[in-house]
Amino acid sequence: MDILHKLLKMIDHNRYAVMGLLLAAVLSIGIVGCQVRTASLIDPTRKVDAAELNREIITVKASLAARSGALNTEVTALAEASQVAKDDLAAQQERRVFIIESIAGLGQVAAEGAISPASAIGSITQIALALAGVGLLADNRRKDKPGIAKAIAKKAENVET
Repeated sequence: MDILHKLLKMIDHNRYAVMGLLLAAVLSIGIVGCQVRTASLIDPTRKVDAAELNREIITVKASLAARSGALNTEVTALAEASQVAKDDLAAQQERRVFIIESIAGLGQVAAEGAISPASAIGSITQIALALAGVGLLADNRRKDKPGIAKAIAKKAENVET
């Protein structure tokens, strides 16, 4: 129980730093763990990623080609739907890149035009350090307030005497 009490006391003393680190962890997990997804062509109630979407497109095109001639209009509709789905994935990916660039200032991603695993890890590290720094700054400001008030009160006492 003594270790738990010391841990809780340390967390209370550095509450903003801990909040900054927790926020950085949640944001890091969200950026890395969340894949861009769009509605499935086969089952619109299901979400699929880019690889699954490409497999569905190939499967549907193959089955349509087998039924051939009468289904040309369906093939055209599928091509249009697949293009819309691909555009949706591209737009989501562009928003994701924009967010990472905005938060972490990634010149490397802008030069390459795509997010590589190394730049994603670098971005997450920069975001985590920035949020931890903000937490530490806020925590230090909170800790400085009582010290400043005591110093002003002590100076006022010295002036009176």
